[in-house]
Amino acid sequence: MQVKTITKVDKSEIAHFSFQKNEVLSGPPDRAIRLHNLNRALRLGNGYKRSVLIQFETVAGEPMETEATIWAVTEKYIMLKGGAVIPIRAILNVVL
Repeated sequence: MQVKTITKVDKSEIAHFSFQKNEVLSGPPDRAIRLHNLNRALRLGNGYKRSVLIQFETVAGEPMETEATIWAVTEKYIMLKGGAVIPIRAILNVVL
């Protein structure tokens, strides 16, 4: 099995990426954990101005990561400090 290297990007570059239309996680348990971690990261960002590591996948299947403060979590998207938006379906992991 080949392991893909995760590319670090600045949050200001996120506006230039296109994201998958399909869900990147395989099952409901993984999605529930992701949503739980996103909501925890939201509380850390709003309450303590703390950044988290967000790993996501582009439309080309490239894994990327950025360190940012999450300011909002909606049903389909997250908004980062600075206005960048990432669809939740494209997020692989949130490291608190």
